[in-house]
Amino acid sequence: MVPYYEYRCPECDEVSTVFAHIDEKPSTVPCEHGCDARAKPIASKLNVKLSGLSKVERLDPKYDRMVDQAINRDPKSDPMRLVNRRGDPAKGKPD
Repeated sequence: MVPYYEYRCPECDEVSTVFAHIDEKPSTVPCEHGCDARAKPIASKLNVKLSGLSKVERLDPKYDRMVDQAINRDPKSDPMRLVNRRGDPAKGKPD
């Protein structure tokens, strides 16, 4: 994954985006919007893509209790029920 960096042009105030490895991050870049100025780096929001598991791990623990209560009321509401029923594909079990 290659991170991206944002740069703001001091003349036209537009933002340019550059993809570069962290060790190759340029200190300034030419403005992408037509002026001849050099855009300077700006602090931008960090953008990361979280996996489903990491999203679940970040949930408040009260949601774990709510899921447990729902499963106790109705076993068919267990979200892992269908996954567990499929078996382990690494062991060659059929779908």
